[in-house]
Amino acid sequence: MTSFIIIATGKKTRQSYAKEYAAKKKIDPFDITIIEKDSTTKPLTQSIGIEVVKRMQTKLFLKPIKSENKLVIIEDAQLLTTEAQNALLKVLEEPPDHTIIILATETREALLPTIISRCQVMHLEEAAKKPSEKDLQSLQEFIDALPNLSIGERLKKAEQLAKDKEKAIRWIEKVILVLREELLKQHSLGAKLSHPRGDTGRHLGVMLRTFQSLHTLLKTTNVNPRFAIENTLLKLI
Repeated sequence: MTSFIIIATGKKTRQSYAKEYAAKKKIDPFDITIIEKDSTTKPLTQSIGIEVVKRMQTKLFLKPIKSENKLVIIEDAQLLTTEAQNALLKVLEEPPDHTIIILATETREALLPTIISRCQVMHLEEAAKKPSEKDLQSLQEFIDALPNLSIGERLKKAEQLAKDKEKAIRWIEKVILVLREELLKQHSLGAKLSHPRGDTGRHLGVMLRTFQSLHTLLKTTNVNPRFAIENTLLKLI
């Protein structure tokens, strides 16, 4: 059978997909096993350890009872420790007969490359969340300050963003949203303000197109995120 990684920021989005997938495959709830961090006996735990994976593996080779296949879902798979992920490698590469494994995660960055290479990866589309007022203010301050940032400051920002590709993509989406709103505002006012690189509207348009290109690059290719972000920020001087 096949192993999957499903990626979405929202846990409900991941759970809804898994539920719909199970229904489509006609897998009875009795044959669905959900693995999560142990918040009952260990409420403060922030990881899924190797002992949890070993307990799961003892059940993997049992035959489904009410369905043709059984489904194992590891929720919040980004919390799997390195040891737990290494223990999963063999069963992900060759899942037992009639067994489907789903790793549901908010980001792929915490998963080992060897885990990712053994699974089909699916990014679930989510409704874009409207940035908070605090987010909007922070993004606007970044956009305003960008023309005057030093090369070192740009490289440091790129380094911070590149630590988590999925979060970087969401941040870029918010930057694009703010730039679009600012462009619409400039257009409606008919304002053309002086700027070191030309009028404000033209400068915002260049920034918008550049961040849109970066967004497409990160979403559709395996480019090194840090290299791509550095190149974009250095280009906007």
